Amino acid sequence: MPVIRAVLFSSFFHILLIGAVLWLAPRIAVTPPETIEVALFPEGQILEALTPKTEKKQVVRQTLAPEKLKAPDDENLARFLSEQKQRVREETQAAQSGMTENRSNQRTAQNKKNAPSEKTTTSRGEDQDKDGYHTVDISKELQEMNRFNDGMSTIGESMPRDVKVGSFTALNTDRYLFYTFYARMEELIRFRWETRVQQAINNFDHNTLTSVGNRNWVTHVEFLLDKNGFLRSALVMKESGIKSFDAAAINAFKDARVFPNPPQEMVQDDGFIHIKFSFTVNYNPPVLVNRN
Repeated sequence: MPVIRAVLFSSFFHILLIGAVLWLAPRIAVTPPETIEVALFPEGQILEALTPKTEKKQVVRQTLAPEKLKAPDDENLARFLSEQKQRVREETQAAQSGMTENRSNQRTAQNKKNAPSEKTTTSRGEDQDKDGYHTVDISKELQEMNRFNDGMSTIGESMPRDVKVGSFTALNTDRYLFYTFYARMEELIRFRWETRVQQAINNFDHNTLTSVGNRNWVTHVEFLLDKNGFLRSALVMKESGIKSFDAAAINAFKDARVFPNPPQEMVQDDGFIHIKFSFTVNYNPPVLVNRN
């Protein structure tokens, strides 16, 4: 009898111990570290090529052109998407790089006050061009737009080659429903990306600096966010050819990590928000002295 009681007691004790372990295990389990998958995805280049052109329009930061330089609205689709619909007489891009913003350029306008004025005349009358439009003083017009600051206008997007370089940015755009989310994303990643690109350039040796200058290095990446805006993975669709430039693009997103309040309409059937970004680095180095 004592042996039977001992066996029963031991069995009961072990059952209780196993039950306690099973109950406590989920509550004290250590959460595994969060990982973000980064993968080279060459197949994506094929899928990108098969995507209809209407779904590959570039989202650009909104820059309002002066009223006198705008054109009447039309029903033709623009090649750019932005905050609102805008039509201009001629598409131009600012010469200076940086966050896209039109500025009044009052200092330049002030310097021109003492310069001889130039007028263009045609057979249609004084101060008119061949289309009958009056000549517009762009600097003066931009000064009247009180929302802009002093200084040179800048542009942060890579533009098609047929967009002329000018003193400010004016593009034909159609309204994009999710523009504000893209604008918030740009604000979170631009500084991080530019900083990492500059760090990469600072670490280049003389020969590398010579080879990377005066051409575009483009990295195409598709980022997958969950419905709460957390970055889950990055698919490198096209490498630039400079590993550190590719890493700068990916790490800019990884550092930001979360992009709050994403529109739930952007969540696709796989449960992710697919964000495609193109990062272009054009490094124009100063004159490099040959080292012997």
